[in-house]
Amino acid sequence: MNERFYSIAQAQTELGNIGRTKLYQLAARHELELVKLDGKSLVTGRSLQRFKQKLLDQLVAA
Repeated sequence: MNERFYSIAQAQTELGNIGRTKLYQLAARHELELVKLDGKSLVTGRSLQRFKQKLLDQLVAA
């Protein structure tokens, strides 16, 4: 498996420069997956892509 991981700052940028608090809220609601590596939080690329697709689907449905 070739999973990509994003730092919190990178994930914020990928989601249109959302705030840090909003990103952690999404993680708390299990809309984004966080993993820890040496105390640093990383967002899984899989969950980031899934969330971005969900946003696009909502836009198309509107």
